[in-house]
Order: sequence, then C-alpha cells, then structure tokens
Amino acid sequence: MKLNTNNYKYKELIRWYKKPINSFLKRSINDQIPILKKHIVGNNVLFIGLSDFSKKFTSPKNMSFISIDEITSSDHITESKRLPFEDNSHDVIIILHALDYTDNPYELVREIDRIATDDAKVAVIGFNKFSLWGILKPFMNKLSPPWILNFHSLYSVKEWFKLLGYEQDYKDTSSFFPISSKTFSKYLNKINFVQKIMARNLGGLYFFAFKKKIIPLTPVKLQFKNKLFLSSFPKSTTNMVK
Repeated sequence: MKLNTNNYKYKELIRWYKKPINSFLKRSINDQIPILKKHIVGNNVLFIGLSDFSKKFTSPKNMSFISIDEITSSDHITESKRLPFEDNSHDVIIILHALDYTDNPYELVREIDRIATDDAKVAVIGFNKFSLWGILKPFMNKLSPPWILNFHSLYSVKEWFKLLGYEQDYKDTSSFFPISSKTFSKYLNKINFVQKIMARNLGGLYFFAFKKKIIPLTPVKLQFKNKLFLSSFPKSTTNMVK
C-alpha cells in the first residue's frame, strides 16, 4: 500500500483557508497552538500539513525544524520507509490536516511512529467526523473543501495511536458551528463556554497531543518460594580397592 497525498484536496484546502469567511477557523487553530506547544516540547521537529501554520510551531529551543506539506512516493524510498526520514529521527511531530487529505491516514500514522523517538510527542489537528460538520458533510458539495476531505472521529484517531503505544496527553475541540459572520461571531463568543461544558467533543476541529509510552528496562529480581539447599554428592565406591 502506497502512502500518497491527494494533491487536489491539499491545494483546495489551502485556497479555502485563505478566504476571509474562514478566518474564524484559522483563529481557532492559532488559539490552540500555544496550548499544544506546551505538550510537545522537543529538539527535532517535523511538521506535516498546511505550511501557513508551521512557523507558529517553531521555538528557539528547536535544534531542527522540517516542514513538509505534500507526501509523495519516491523511487529511492523503499516500501517499508515511505517518508524520507531515518528511524527514530524526530522527537516532536505535528500533523495539521494531513490525515484529512491523505489517502491512507493509518499508513501515515504508522510512518510517524517509525520516525518517532522513544520519548516522542505528536500533535494532531483535523476535522471531527462526529460533529455538526460531519452531519452536514453528506449534503454538501463534495468537490469543494472542507467537504472533499476525509473527516475522522476522535475515537478513531485516539485508537490509531493507542495501538502503536501512545497515550493521550491533551484533547479538545472547537468551532462547533461550520459557518461564521461578524454578527454571528459576537453571539458565538458568548455561548462558547456552553459548548465546552455540554458539547466538548463535538467541535468541528479536534486537537490532540500524544506521547509515546516509555517502557523502563528495570531488572527484576527472582523470588523463590522454597529455599534451596546444596549438598555434596556421595563418594562413588566403584573404583575403591579392597
């Protein structure tokens, strides 16, 4: 199975985010970035997704920061290594909508695990399937974003990483309503706390932070229930001369 990005979906999503009407979504992501950065501290960072947001994840403490947007297969990349990075090469990985416009999202998650160090932290941002956005998706134009993308449930994303040995460190959602305007935004800000209380997992955008479980190599002492006694063997009499 190849790991490919749907270039059309990616390019359409870039254009969609640049529209003024969708500025409320950009604002939601920008508000969450400082919170996510507290959970994904590290040295070697890999950013996969919309490059417009990549600079906000940078830090002076980073030793390296690599940003890629489109994931394509290459002749020099083997079947077992679909991203051009070595094993255990990054301790911070950020996935922003890449699971939404990738044809094989779980394959991408497995590749992320391959290049992640033993103490890696992973941040994931995407569209929530179990939300008002997901309910409207079947009735919208499937040739335009965000309806052209693959929405994923919070449960699916969490299980993908759980199967690979990651534990959830942070979770939140935002942008409950898929439309916004200046007048509507004023009322939306007033009732935003209601969503946080009664519909915390139903926002259109989800935000995850995972950390890889570290299994300590602690030596275990063997405990015996019964005491062992060593006794000398009796002398053999077969070679004795009378």
